[in-house]
Amino acid sequence: MKHIIMVNPISGKKKGYKHAQIIQKLLKKNNINSEIITSEYAGQLREIAYEISHKYDTRFYSVGGDGTLNEIVSGIIDTNSDIVVLPCGTGNDFSKHVNKYFSLRKIINLSINKKSSKFDVIKLNDNRYCINILNAGFDALVAYNIKYFRWIPFISGKAIYNLSIIFTLFNNKNYKIRIRTNNFAEKSKYTLIAISNGKYYGGGIVPSSRACADDGKLSICKIYSTSILKKIRFLPQYKRGEHEDLDPVYINDDITYVSLVSNHKFPLSIDGEVTLTKRIRGKILKNAVNIVKIDDKK
Repeated sequence: MKHIIMVNPISGKKKGYKHAQIIQKLLKKNNINSEIITSEYAGQLREIAYEISHKYDTRFYSVGGDGTLNEIVSGIIDTNSDIVVLPCGTGNDFSKHVNKYFSLRKIINLSINKKSSKFDVIKLNDNRYCINILNAGFDALVAYNIKYFRWIPFISGKAIYNLSIIFTLFNNKNYKIRIRTNNFAEKSKYTLIAISNGKYYGGGIVPSSRACADDGKLSICKIYSTSILKKIRFLPQYKRGEHEDLDPVYINDDITYVSLVSNHKFPLSIDGEVTLTKRIRGKILKNAVNIVKIDDKK
């Protein structure tokens, strides 16, 4: 088996390559030779992972956040290759789902003789994939609006994010969207919609507590239209995971297919990558990708 360390160089405060070197040394101590590949443009890791995984059985080491993992997953779908997920990004949300530990040394050492497990993936209409969470509305708009504040000097990334939250709150957008799934259909106004394969996003937010990336199902969390004041009260509860029994919330844990359609563009985040669209369609692909789950089991 080949061992390839795939790096997003700007992840983890631009420490991606440094983390990759540490991982390579840890593998070398276990008599495993590996190669480091660094991306130069968006989508390149997908292209490389596809080419390699369709020629050789390969263990890929994902050094970055959910976006880096998304690229590798998208390249190795339905191959025998697998992935070790390293928490080297900002949120590391899918890593929380599959890793008991967050030490690079611990993860690498436990991965050496560990076989991978099958995990589900969401296949999207434009031949894209989502391994973790597909979300539309307020939280995706916050991520989209960050671009308006990046130019401000001498403030941290967290401060920029908080400015974007305030800006997005006072624009108070709700979105009229038609949702269709395998077991319900409706058209309404929503503050946000989160479709979960994995459990965490946004640095640890849990939209649906029963979401699990290896059960052949998706969970959908719909939050109906809210006012500015209600958003201010509600969003901290959502961030803490205290929202599931509240009035504007509906959760369904038995989804295998979903489509979102609107007459107007709405913000959509695919594993943290934000775009504007009028429609998205997704379905669960069961057991589509091999990921090494790091726990104490052999």
